[in-house]
Amino acid sequence: MHARVTQFAVQPGKLDDFVSALESARPLMQERKGFQALLVLRVEGSNPPDLRVMTFWDSQQALQESESNVLFYAALARMMAFSQGFPIIREEEVMISDFPRASAAGA
Repeated sequence: MHARVTQFAVQPGKLDDFVSALESARPLMQERKGFQALLVLRVEGSNPPDLRVMTFWDSQQALQESESNVLFYAALARMMAFSQGFPIIREEEVMISDFPRASAAGA
């Protein structure tokens, strides 16, 4: 399993707008082949909010293919409208997880 970890510094007073933009992108992520899970974390006490948006994928190929869709960039642009500067984006290999598999959740 692989993850895309994106770090956003959200503009002051724009957290709700950022979360709404992210929520609107969730159905698009769920349609992508290989998508497993979404996790959003806020660094406790951060002001303005510092968020980590993590998407989990079956494979590195699925993660990279998700970036070849224009909808990925449209969703990123919506979130960036409420962020300070460009986010830090990394690809990481998941070593241990306890997320239920998407196929198991549908069974």
